[in-house]
Amino acid sequence: MKDLDAILRARAHARGPCVLATVVAVAGSSYRKPGARMLMGEDGWLAGGVSGGCLETDIVRKAFFRTSTAPCVLRYDSTGEGTDDEGGLSFALGCNGVVDVLLERFEAGAEEALVFAAEARNQGQRAVVATVYQGPANAVATRWMLRDDGLEAGHVEGALGEAVRAAAREALEQGQTWSGPCGGAQVLMEVVEPPHSLVLFGSGFDVAPVVTQAAGLGWRVTVVADRPMETLRRRFPLAHALVSSKARDAAEAVHLTPRTMAVLMTHSLPQDQVLLAGLLPRPLRYLGVLGPRARTEKLLAAMTPAPSDAQLEKLHAPVGLDVGAEGAEEIALSIVAELQAVVSDREGGKLRERQAPIHTVAQPLVRKLA
Repeated sequence: MKDLDAILRARAHARGPCVLATVVAVAGSSYRKPGARMLMGEDGWLAGGVSGGCLETDIVRKAFFRTSTAPCVLRYDSTGEGTDDEGGLSFALGCNGVVDVLLERFEAGAEEALVFAAEARNQGQRAVVATVYQGPANAVATRWMLRDDGLEAGHVEGALGEAVRAAAREALEQGQTWSGPCGGAQVLMEVVEPPHSLVLFGSGFDVAPVVTQAAGLGWRVTVVADRPMETLRRRFPLAHALVSSKARDAAEAVHLTPRTMAVLMTHSLPQDQVLLAGLLPRPLRYLGVLGPRARTEKLLAAMTPAPSDAQLEKLHAPVGLDVGAEGAEEIALSIVAELQAVVSDREGGKLRERQAPIHTVAQPLVRKLA
């Protein structure tokens, strides 16, 4: 959902008609998941993306004339077993998958859904955006939205609407995006998660590249340090939040949730001792400590009471992946790469040694597009 902000910024400055492309269904292997989006203008500008670059050119070529009268779905088949959306040869992507892309003129319905999702993310809430992409002609590209606090929006009529609303409530509870039959139509039920939250404790020069790389991924980055606020503003202009705090108060001075990832980078043994004691009992998603293993073992040995196995399970020390990092930028790459592996539930190993597909894998598409 990192594309959301870029798309909304582009729309605010766009002149003339725009077309929104949304990946609504995937079968087999695909570079992007359902919910990936791209906005385009008639003069060729793009915001967001729906693939690794292999679909965009063809979508731009077709987008405006294919949506001149109504929304439509393009199918891209790289399995070598089907035809493309216009009955020609299969689209030669090499990903061995099938991707369905909904194209629609960017009007009130689509814009409302994206604004709804963006506002939910900015408030730290989950949301569901349900998009009808195949079914009755008057229902295609209609949407229903729901978020954690119960706020609802959108318009899908009749029995289809009832089915979509029930499915949206279930999707929000389960937290799982899916695409398929619902109420006699085909629907993308997209769960929009809040941005990943990263809290960095420290203010050294090696913290800045971690902030830069994490912010570039669309994460919400907070820097906490025992430094004047003006110093923190000058050093970390890309951080979303800055907290000036002593180590003893730091764990209470910042909002921590079970989704929060935290990394200790103070280079101070006494500060890390206090911070680690305050953070280990908290229900964090990830806790990393910069520095050699022996240093962290020394910190843990001094803790009373000793940390539990459950607390140690979330502790990553030394922090980062083994990429031979040396210097601040490389160490930041190692740290952010491990964090990305954690949020993606991956091990962070070499792709050539991975037996499962490296991209999104979905259930086979059994329907046929109208």
